[in-house]
This record gives sequence, structure tokens and C-alpha cells, in this order.
Amino acid sequence: MNIKNNSRYKTSSDKIEHAFLFLLEKYKYDEITISQICKQAGINRSTFYCHYTDINDLIIKVEKKFAQETAGIFDFGKRRSHEAMVEMFTFVKDNKYFYKAFLNIPYTTFAEHDTKNKCLEYIGKDSEVSSSFDMGIYYRGSFFGAGIKEMCRIWLERDCKETPEQMASLLLEEYKNREA
Repeated sequence: MNIKNNSRYKTSSDKIEHAFLFLLEKYKYDEITISQICKQAGINRSTFYCHYTDINDLIIKVEKKFAQETAGIFDFGKRRSHEAMVEMFTFVKDNKYFYKAFLNIPYTTFAEHDTKNKCLEYIGKDSEVSSSFDMGIYYRGSFFGAGIKEMCRIWLERDCKETPEQMASLLLEEYKNREA
């Protein structure tokens, strides 16, 4: 039986995700069909539907996975070092086809919403933040996040001409002596 915790189920899920990411190299995310994914993954449609309700469900689950990996780099604000920024830009570059599609989505995605909520949760637990909560932190954090998103989008459009180290330096220089 192909249940969620067995290796065959996981292998099928990985094949579907890899096929989707491969197709993102050639097509816009909204041009990809379930048939294309199934053909690329070497699976039938029923296998796809065992894992995902539709393409939007697949996109959300892939997006969540990437968001969790990216969030792990920063541990929600605890690491603002050059090393963490280089790691983030390297991760974006290594997954450039996904991020090219993701960063061009014209609406707030699940991952953006979820990450913002987790950051707020982290800020709220910070002993330096009073119980009244400083909305300035929220607004500055939102501005900082939007700036990183746009930097990554332009960088990917330019085919990552600058190194992750150069991008990290640009970002940190811009936000030096500022609170996020």
C-alpha cells in the first residue's frame, strides 16, 4: 500500500516535485499541466492525485518546503551575519528556476504570509519588545523582506551575474546599522 510514510510514497512525491521544478526551467508556473508533470515524472495521474489535489496544492507544498529551508538559514532573525546571507543567496541560486517563478507571483504567497507570521511570533517573544508591541519593527521587517525579495528577483533576471558573496555584501551594506 502506498501510504504517506513509506519510501515508495516519498519517492513518488520527490519525483513529482523534481518534475515540476524541471518544467519550471522551460515554462511559466501557470503554463505547466498535470499531464506534463506526470509524463516528466514517469507516473500516472492517479499517483499525482494521491499526493496533491491539483497543481496549486503542489505549488503550495513545494513553496512551504523551500520556505522552511530558507527560514532555517536565519532561524527567524537570530542570524543576520554575512555567512547567513551568503547561504541564503546560494540557496536561491541553487534553486533558481523555482525562485524565478516564485518571485514573479503577483500576490502574497503562503510562504510569505507564514514567514511573516513566524517572524512576528519571534519578535513577540523577544524580551526587549514590550507587551504593547512596537509596530515599527513590523513595518521595518516587512520593508526589509520586500527589499530582499526584489533584490533576488532582479539578481535572477540577470542570471546571477554577481556571486552570492557580492549579493550578501550589497544587502548588508544597505542595511548596516538598521534594525530589521
